[in-house]
Amino acid sequence: MSDISDDYDLEPEPVSIVDLLDRLESLVNQSRRVPLTPNIVVNEEEMLDILDQIRVGLPEEIKEARMLLETRESRLREAQEQAEQILLAAQERAERMTDQHEVSRRATVEADEILSDARERSRKMRRDADDYARERMEELETQLASALNQVRRGLETLEAGREGAAEEKPKGRGRRR
Repeated sequence: MSDISDDYDLEPEPVSIVDLLDRLESLVNQSRRVPLTPNIVVNEEEMLDILDQIRVGLPEEIKEARMLLETRESRLREAQEQAEQILLAAQERAERMTDQHEVSRRATVEADEILSDARERSRKMRRDADDYARERMEELETQLASALNQVRRGLETLEAGREGAAEEKPKGRGRRR
């Protein structure tokens, strides 16, 4: 049986803890039973050799497990940081879009108010211009009516003067000396 033990010592590649535990279990299963007891007879040298290999391999397996856990935790942290950055970027973009929408909405409301004010001022200016023109035309009409009345009176006076002068004239054609 020492040949088997020597084979285990000569293995060049590291054996995993799981493999060593499988070998230990196989050793126990292949051992001889003590009659009428639950006990077995195990090759002590083989058992101690497997336990030594487990002790030597265990720190390496633990180191690898720790490295895997650290790598996993590091990747989880990176993923969490990326997720937070993506979330922040999305929130900032949403805020910018909301702000832009709000600015656009405000600008539209303000533009509508400005147009409404401009239209109202335009209507008022037209009314005022129409009122001014009406007043000036009414004044002109009054002045023209007054001038027309003066012209009529003048014409009437001239006409009356002509008729009166025609009555004073002698009926003869000759001149008096």
